[in-house]
Amino acid sequence: MSVQAEAQEQEEFDKLFTVFDGSSPEDVSHARQLWSSLSLLPPLESRLVSADIRQRLPVSRPQRSTTAGAKPSASEPPSVHDARQLQEERRRYAAMADQRKEIQALMRRQREQRIQKELLSVAFKPKVKVFRENMRKPQEELE
Repeated sequence: MSVQAEAQEQEEFDKLFTVFDGSSPEDVSHARQLWSSLSLLPPLESRLVSADIRQRLPVSRPQRSTTAGAKPSASEPPSVHDARQLQEERRRYAAMADQRKEIQALMRRQREQRIQKELLSVAFKPKVKVFRENMRKPQEELE
C-alpha cells in the first residue's frame, strides 16, 4: 500500500513541479534561479501591511486664520506675533462697533424725521369712516 501511495504522490508532484532530468547541475541551478526570480508576489490587497501604502492618515493640524499684513517675521518670537494678532483683532472689532453705532444713529434720525412728517400730515388726512353691511341699509328697506 505504501508503494501505491508513493507512486500517486510522485504523479501529483510531477504535475505541479518541473523536473530537470538529464540536465547538468549548472543548468539546473540557472533554471532554479530563473523560476525563483519569476515567482509572483501576492497582490497588495491580500497583504495585511504594505510598505507602499501609508497605514495611517496624516494628523490634521489646526489652521490659523492670518490677516493679509500680519505675517510673523523670523526674528519675532511667537508671543509677539500673538500679541500683534490680538491687537489687530481688537481694532477690527472696535471698527465694527463704531460702524454699528453710526448705522443705529442714522436709523434713529430717519425714524424721527418720518414721525415728524406723519404728525404734520395728520391734520390734512381725510377721516376714514367705517361702514358695516348691516348699518348701510335700514330695517325697513330689507322688508
